[in-house]
Amino acid sequence: MRNIHRFLAGLLALCLLWTPALATGQDPVLTWRQEGDGIVLTLKGLEDKLSALQAELTLEGECPNASFTPASRDVYSPDCLVNAGQGQTSVTICLTAEGDSLMEGRTLSLGTLYPGGSCTLPARASLVLLDRSLRPLEGGSIRVQLREDTGSGSGGGSSSGSRPLRRVRTAETEHGSLSVRPSSAAEGATVTITPLPDSGYVLDSLTVTDSQGRSIRTVSAAARSYTFTMPGRDVEVKAVFAPGDGSLPFLDIEPGAWCYDAVRRVYEMGLMNGTSATAFTPNAATNRGMIVAILYRLEGSPAAGSSGFSDVAPGAYYASAVAWAVQNGIVNGYDDNTFRPGNRITREQLAAFLYRYVRYKGGDVSDRADLSAFTDAGQIASYAVEPLQWANAQGLVNGTSAATLSPGGSATRAQAAVILTRLMENVL
Repeated sequence: MRNIHRFLAGLLALCLLWTPALATGQDPVLTWRQEGDGIVLTLKGLEDKLSALQAELTLEGECPNASFTPASRDVYSPDCLVNAGQGQTSVTICLTAEGDSLMEGRTLSLGTLYPGGSCTLPARASLVLLDRSLRPLEGGSIRVQLREDTGSGSGGGSSSGSRPLRRVRTAETEHGSLSVRPSSAAEGATVTITPLPDSGYVLDSLTVTDSQGRSIRTVSAAARSYTFTMPGRDVEVKAVFAPGDGSLPFLDIEPGAWCYDAVRRVYEMGLMNGTSATAFTPNAATNRGMIVAILYRLEGSPAAGSSGFSDVAPGAYYASAVAWAVQNGIVNGYDDNTFRPGNRITREQLAAFLYRYVRYKGGDVSDRADLSAFTDAGQIASYAVEPLQWANAQGLVNGTSAATLSPGGSATRAQAAVILTRLMENVL
């Protein structure tokens, strides 16, 4: 792993005034709280003048895709350094104040660690307090306890100590797959399962058992997903998919139609529903809220907070989806703090959403198509040039004619179903 101090030396200009900050009284504690796929980390028990710090955790299990998002925008935090191997994962997190201090009182919300796999938190971690030159303070290298934040107000977690994260394994299956979020969780946490059947198949059975073979009760949730409460042991999730009858309940899409198989696929997976019990309305335009909700369901509907947009009501069907998509860099809002979920989504916006989603998933988004043959290529917004080049290269967003791409045109519900199916079959 690269020398973190040498890496941080390039950040000198980002540290402002420094006042020594050492633990006083009771030893500091690093508390954690499970939120969806993430683990929220909070440091308690330090003085309130601290310019920078470095936290090092050694997780049990190999999680090479671990990542970290700081809690505050008023800090600088480079990508965490991850070194996985031999059954362990070393994660180094760095925070640097962009103001006078990192702290507010004696509590510092570090941010959210996303293990990206089945890893267990250690009982202790290493903490290095840094000066304005990003050098370790004298006596500033300390060991801190990790405890679960139970919300009891006791200042550092439960008296029984930290509850470990337990693994959620998925058994191999045919004719479909399973999306499970989170892939590891503490006892009592809610886990969401979304079955993803192949085209022409439906879910026949779904079972969850713990490591002692005991059955765990599942509850049906929205968008054909299921939830269960994590026990104090590892669990295994198993699904059986069976051939469906091949028919749709919608009267406005005939078998053999160009979009029929794609609509059936997204409907069977719970990604898109009908506009009524008997209608899909294939030619209706999709809007920004709809597309974000579809990607959110495809991801397994992970836990999400609030997006903060003034026009996204907390109770809207797309509210959690927008919050999740914003938090993960998949969508952006407008300068007036709106998201405009009801606005029709343009073809270039759709390409950008898909491009960022695949990038978020760790997929390869390097392919680029030459769009110069399209006479309206100059109309593509600057933010959408690379996403459209990629989407066209992948066959997701093709021309509306041999000479036009129509970047500002609408995407119908039928087109969205076909594009999503191509995304799942050819990209993800």
